[in-house]
Amino acid sequence: MRTGVLLLAAALLTACGSDAEPDASPAERQGGEAQSMTGLASTYTTLDLDKCQLVDEETEEGTSAEWRCAGFGGVPLIVEEGDGRFDVDAGIRNDRFETIGEFNSLGDNVEWRLRDGKPFAVIFRYLDATPEAKGRTVLAVEKVGTAAAPGCRVAQVAGDVPDANQVARDLADSNAADFTCGTSEMAVAGNAT
Repeated sequence: MRTGVLLLAAALLTACGSDAEPDASPAERQGGEAQSMTGLASTYTTLDLDKCQLVDEETEEGTSAEWRCAGFGGVPLIVEEGDGRFDVDAGIRNDRFETIGEFNSLGDNVEWRLRDGKPFAVIFRYLDATPEAKGRTVLAVEKVGTAAAPGCRVAQVAGDVPDANQVARDLADSNAADFTCGTSEMAVAGNAT
C-alpha cells in the first residue's frame, strides 16, 4: 500500500509540473507569465568595442571615435566617443550626442527590450569615471531608431535607485513606443544626469 501511495504522489507531482524554473520565486513565475501575456521580454548582448567595426576616428583636435557593433535581430549599435564621454544609438545614428555630464565608460552588457520578439529599446550602463564618483552608475534607456525615425534617449536611471534595472525596463516599456524625439521630455530617476 505504501508503494502505491508513493507512486500516486509521484504521478500527481508530475501532472502538476510547472514551466517555471525550479528555484523561481512565485513573483518570478508571475512575472514570466505577465511577459508572455503582454508580449514583452528581454534579451542581452555584450558590448565590446574591440569586437566592433571602427567607422571613424579623430586624434588631431581632441579625440573622438565611432564604432558600429553587432546588436540583436539585425539592429546594430552605433557607439560614439568624444571628450571622454560615450553615446549609444540603436538602429541608426541620430544627430544628438546624448550622455551623462561626467567622463564615463560603458558597461559590458546591453539589455534589449522586445515586444513580440522585435527590439524597441535598449538599456545600457554608464560608469562614471570621475575620481569622486565612488562607483556611480547610470542606466540609459534608448529608443531603437529606423531610417524614417531615428531613436533617442528616453530615460536615465541612477544605478542606486531601488530596483534600478526594473525601473529602467518599466520606463522603456511605457515610454519608448510613444516617445517623440526632440519633443518628449526624457525621464530621470535619481542622480542620473
